[in-house]
Amino acid sequence: MDRLLGCLPDWVPPWAKAWLKEQLNHMKSYEKRIGELEGGIQKLKEARDKVQHKVDEEVNRYGRQIEHEVDVWIEGLDKIISEYEDFSQDIRYACAVFDLLSSGYLPKPGIRYRLSRKADVITKKVNGLLQKANHETISYWHGPPSMAAFLSNSGYESFESRQETMQKINAGLKDPGIRMIGVHGWSGVGKTTLVRQVVKEALEANMFDVVVVANVTGNPNIRKVQGEIADWLGMKLDEESITARAARIRQRLKNEKENTLIVLDDLWANLDLNMLGIPFANEDDGQKNLKEGKISEAGNVMETTGLSIAFNMMKTKKETSSSSNKIELKETVSPYIGCKLLMISESKKLLSSQMDGKGTIFFVDVLKEKEAQDLFKIKARIRGSNSEFQKLAAKIANKCEGFPMSIVTTARALKNQSLYAWENVLEQLERQKSTRSPDDSTKLSFKLLENEDLKNTFLLCARMDHDALIMDLVRYCIGLGFLEGIYTVWEARLRVLSLLAKLKESGLLSDSYSSDRFTMQNIVRRAALSIASEEKHVFTMTRGKLLEWPDRDKLKRYTVISLQHCDIINYDFPKSIKYPSLRVFHVDNNDPHMKIPKNFFNGMKELGVLVLTGIDMSSLLSSIMCLMELKMLCLERCKLGGKLDSIGKLKKLRVLSLLESDIVELPDDLKHLTKLQIFDISNCSKLTKIQSGVISSLTNLEELYMRNTPIEWKVDGQANQSENASLSELRHLNKLTTLDIQILDVSHLPDNLFFDKLYSYKIVIGVLDAYLETNFKIPEKYEASKFLGLHLKDDSDIHSQKGIKMLFDRVENLLLEELSGVSDIFYELNLKGFPLLKHLSIISNSDIQSLIKPKDRDRHNLETAFPKLESLYLYNLQNMKEICSCELSEPSFDKLKVIKIKLCNQLKNVLLFSVVKRLSHLETIEVSECDSLLNIVSVEEPSYANASEEPSTHEEPSTSEEPSSANTSKVVFSRLRVLILQCLFAFTGFYPTSSGGEGELFHEKVCL
Repeated sequence: MDRLLGCLPDWVPPWAKAWLKEQLNHMKSYEKRIGELEGGIQKLKEARDKVQHKVDEEVNRYGRQIEHEVDVWIEGLDKIISEYEDFSQDIRYACAVFDLLSSGYLPKPGIRYRLSRKADVITKKVNGLLQKANHETISYWHGPPSMAAFLSNSGYESFESRQETMQKINAGLKDPGIRMIGVHGWSGVGKTTLVRQVVKEALEANMFDVVVVANVTGNPNIRKVQGEIADWLGMKLDEESITARAARIRQRLKNEKENTLIVLDDLWANLDLNMLGIPFANEDDGQKNLKEGKISEAGNVMETTGLSIAFNMMKTKKETSSSSNKIELKETVSPYIGCKLLMISESKKLLSSQMDGKGTIFFVDVLKEKEAQDLFKIKARIRGSNSEFQKLAAKIANKCEGFPMSIVTTARALKNQSLYAWENVLEQLERQKSTRSPDDSTKLSFKLLENEDLKNTFLLCARMDHDALIMDLVRYCIGLGFLEGIYTVWEARLRVLSLLAKLKESGLLSDSYSSDRFTMQNIVRRAALSIASEEKHVFTMTRGKLLEWPDRDKLKRYTVISLQHCDIINYDFPKSIKYPSLRVFHVDNNDPHMKIPKNFFNGMKELGVLVLTGIDMSSLLSSIMCLMELKMLCLERCKLGGKLDSIGKLKKLRVLSLLESDIVELPDDLKHLTKLQIFDISNCSKLTKIQSGVISSLTNLEELYMRNTPIEWKVDGQANQSENASLSELRHLNKLTTLDIQILDVSHLPDNLFFDKLYSYKIVIGVLDAYLETNFKIPEKYEASKFLGLHLKDDSDIHSQKGIKMLFDRVENLLLEELSGVSDIFYELNLKGFPLLKHLSIISNSDIQSLIKPKDRDRHNLETAFPKLESLYLYNLQNMKEICSCELSEPSFDKLKVIKIKLCNQLKNVLLFSVVKRLSHLETIEVSECDSLLNIVSVEEPSYANASEEPSTHEEPSTSEEPSSANTSKVVFSRLRVLILQCLFAFTGFYPTSSGGEGELFHEKVCL
């Protein structure tokens, strides 16, 4: 090529020679470029598979949201691979290659040139994607469980006969004079589905800010219902007594400054609302709606639209009488503040009694004949004009007599079935005369389930409680071992999620109030338990009285015995019986006097799952060592007495839970549990010792739960210590993905942590006091999240803990309590700006002065801090002077929704104006008991880089200074729903004005 270029005449300009050289390079480098392209595509496919596996796991196992840039990367990658495949299949491909021996022809220059250029373009795209293949983060947790599942109401169909009822219920919800609403109707008529739709529309119309939903059921467990209410409110109930828990809920609901709707579903008997903590009668008559008008001593003018506002501020010594120092409410705020109760029951008489004549009751009737037929056709997906299916659909729908539950389950069971199956079902229904009973349609749906895994899972779900955890179902499936080809917890979870989705599609299961739970309607449960009893020989009872055990012949046939919260009269357990078919034995006990005979388990040689709750096991532990087939053992809230050596003999165990038991030591024999995958020793308050080598021997462990368990870990490198295990043993658990642990002292931490590699963790270092002073709540045990809570002693140096500081890069939920030696969160803890942090709580820290305050005021590059932060909670920070004192780059604080500040007595403002302009998601501002607070919004200080002396941090701006252009734009808090300002002694206004009362620093109003 150089010779060819050398032959060019001198008059050819250099740029032309360069251009020609480039074109000739395309032809010369063809084979090399093809090789590079093929190698790059192979690397790209490998990278795609690796990332896709992580994406699948994050979505299916942990329910996390995939980062947008990852989705974009995968989409771009697929396009490039498709482009390469089109290129490689080009019929001109062979005409461009030097291959005289096989083809006998020289390559065609034009084709070779064009294909070489195209290969070069594709290669550059491939290399660009490969450079971005190492994604720092794949996913993020999208927050705690919400109402999305409850309100999804997927597949809801609107019918004319129900519109009037819905409108009446909706009117009752709007009417401030109606405190209680009842909805009644026959079982299976669709009361809950209709109420869900009403609530969904009410929320979309901004009628309520908070909705609480609880399933009461026939024999209500008050403690559990209280727990459901607390979950919806985001509370943590640590109280033991039901009365104390009710008082906490009542206090929260009475203090709630939002419109609250409480839905109690499935009432079967009168319920003491006081024991649930629901405030009613005349308890909150003193709360009045804010009317249109002016509230003095509160600050500047603000426009409000549907905003709940509470003001309680003392006058300052410097009285102000200017008309500008008022808050003007342009519209009436929330139409109703307090609690409304909506109850659902089959009995109108029960609702009347419960409401004591103080509410309104509505009846939900069955569907009209045409509506029933239309619903059946929709759910069975009968389309077109297939007359045979159309006729059968109408006949089968008529047999359901207008009951949506029966219609939906029957139709979904017949979906995609043959005409013969439809005719067979109709024949069965005609013999039964009717499917008005939902039991019949449920049993029909069960028969038509496609495989045994679905049938077994459905019957297993029926034995579990309302709003059961998916993870509990996963544990059961692992213990029973009926998911063939499944070996890991992750695979089991994926399979279970798939099975649950199919059961929901069949109408046999329903979504619960959060994505990590599921529920089953009572009418379906009743039919399922009937099937289990008849076909699977299952004996189950919940909150009943067991007067006497079944006869010996029945006991020998049972595959499952499940007694949950039952009264077992005289504790007369059968003795000397063999249970050759028994696979599950489950007893939840609330009676501390109940005891099981010593040799009771001797006849259960094939038992795979043993769950005992609240049992005195002190004399029974040695007797369970005969259960050699056991895969799941749960001894929760049990008295275990001596050591647990006998458990070490159960070498097939895959799930072991000793939750809230009284154990004091994990013995050396437990190291033989090498197949163990899930281990839960949470809330074992007496457990302080784990024998060295036990944890490191559990090499198949995937999930370890040790929350609120005070283990005295051995400190690496220190002599003369006990034989206790050290935390460094966790490094041997190569399959560990989930960790929930409390570490009492930071000195127990090894030098090199691996926690940042886990998919989910909740790590508490020290003893947190946040529970005592606030409503702070650690994420739930099975909630996929990266949580870190720190309470370090005064002599602990966070700067020497590199392992902890590594966690700041990926932590999503962070609590900092008593963290000494840190005055600035950003500059001293994480210069990356906590890129994935969503929830930040700082409590009782005496050293912290700011979230971010640059040491160098002459910095030219804007910092990026807290780009994903959604909630910020500051409590009792006596030296906190400012949240932020500098302008930040655009992603900073962009996702912030909630700001709550209390007892920060040196804080003079909350937000800088430059930050406010980006807070388009802000929903709540609560500030209370901050003695020095002047304003919510403040102006940035000017740069003093060239000044000889820097003024103090809180010097008020000069009145003569012209406002910058950044301060003249209008700021709209379009999503703000709650504004609470209480006990702010120095408060002068929402934003500052000039001292002379003229020339506001903000030319436009801050609109709420």
